[in-house]
Amino acid sequence: MKRLPFFIFLFSAATLFAQRDSLPKPAEPKLLERIIAARQELLASFLADDPAAAGLWRDSLMKLENGSRSALVWDERWLLYFWEESYGNLFDEVVRFDAVERQRLADKQPPPKDSLFEWLDNVLYERRFDIYKSISQGFLSEEEKQFAFIELDYLLRLNQQESASGEWNNRLNAFLKLHPGSRFKPYIEANLYTSGQSVGKTQVKTDRGIGLDLLFESGRWRDELERTVRSPYGFDLGISYWQKRWNFGIRCLFTFQKLSLPVFQDGYEWPKNDPTIFIAPMMEVGYNIVNNQKLKVFPAVGAGISILKPPSADEEEDEPLPEYYSDFFFSRGFLSAVLTADVKLSQIDVEEEDLAYVGVRLRLGYNRLYLGSENPALQGNMFFFAVGINLTGYVVH
Repeated sequence: MKRLPFFIFLFSAATLFAQRDSLPKPAEPKLLERIIAARQELLASFLADDPAAAGLWRDSLMKLENGSRSALVWDERWLLYFWEESYGNLFDEVVRFDAVERQRLADKQPPPKDSLFEWLDNVLYERRFDIYKSISQGFLSEEEKQFAFIELDYLLRLNQQESASGEWNNRLNAFLKLHPGSRFKPYIEANLYTSGQSVGKTQVKTDRGIGLDLLFESGRWRDELERTVRSPYGFDLGISYWQKRWNFGIRCLFTFQKLSLPVFQDGYEWPKNDPTIFIAPMMEVGYNIVNNQKLKVFPAVGAGISILKPPSADEEEDEPLPEYYSDFFFSRGFLSAVLTADVKLSQIDVEEEDLAYVGVRLRLGYNRLYLGSENPALQGNMFFFAVGINLTGYVVH
C-alpha cells in the first residue's frame, strides 16, 4: 500500500506525457512564405509555357497543404491539368469530388491572394479553341471528350449564358442520357446543374478594357523636312480599347518647333525661325505579342491626318500674324507603324480584384507623311520616340 501513491504518480505522469505528445504539432512557421514562393514559381513557369517545371511546382504545392490550409485551389489545379493535357489526373480528381470532399475543401483556409488564378483563367480562355482541338484529337473515349468539353466550359464560366436560357441543363441531360452509367454522373448531378453552387472562386471575365496615356514625344524628320523644320518635341495623348489580344486606339500628337529655312507658298514667305505646330490625329489597331504580369508589347498600324501650320492668332502672345499666314496651313493624310511596350508598375485593387494597372508606356514608330504634295520643302517622313504614363482598366462583365 505504501507504493500505491508512487504508482499513481507514475501513471499520471505517463498519461500527461501521452496526451501532450498526441496534441497536433504547430504549423510550420514559414509554411505561408513557402506557399507564396511556390505559387510565384508556378506562375512564372506557366507564363514561360514550361509544363514540366509547372508540374513540379504544382506537386510541391500539393505537398505543402495540410488539414487547415490549401496551397492550390481545386479549380486552379484543374485548369492546369487542361493546360498540361493531363486529363487522367483531372478525371481521377473529378470522380472523387463528392459532397464530403467538397465540404472538406471549403473548410480549408485558401492560399494568399495573388494573380495565379486570373492568369490561368485568362490564358486558357484565350486558348480555349486550341484546347478543344487538343481534346478532340486526344486518346480519350467519346464519353471523356464530351465531359472534358463540359468541364472546361464550366471552369471558364462559358456556361453562364446557356444557364440563363436553360441550354446548359439540357446539355448535361443529353450527356447523361447518352452515358447513363458514366463515372462522372455523381459529379455532374452534384455540381454542374445551374442550381448547384461552385466551391471555387467567382471571378469575372476581364478580357477587355480601356486605357488612357499621356506621353512626351521627340522626333526626327527625314529628307527635305529635316532641313526645313527643326526637330519636333511635344506630347502624345491616347485613348484605347482592348479586347483579348486586340488593341484599338485614337491618338493625337502635338509637337512644337521652329523653321530652319523659310517656306514659300503662293508668293508669300513663312520666315526662318518662325514657330510651327505639328498636329497628327490618328486611329490605330494593334495585336499583343507579349502580355504578362510585368510587360505588355504590341505592334500597331494606323492612319490619320497630319497638319503643319503656324500658331493661330490666339496662340501667339506677340503681335497678330499676317493674314497671308493662313496660306501656310498644310494638311495631308498619313500612315503610321508603331511598336508599343507597357512596363506594368502596380495593380489597382477594387474590392480585392485587380481591375486596373499603372505603367510606363514606350512607343517607337514611323510616320509616312505626304506633306510634300502641299509644298516641296515639306517632303519627308518622321521617326519618333515617346515615353509617359499609361492607365489601363479592365471592363468587368
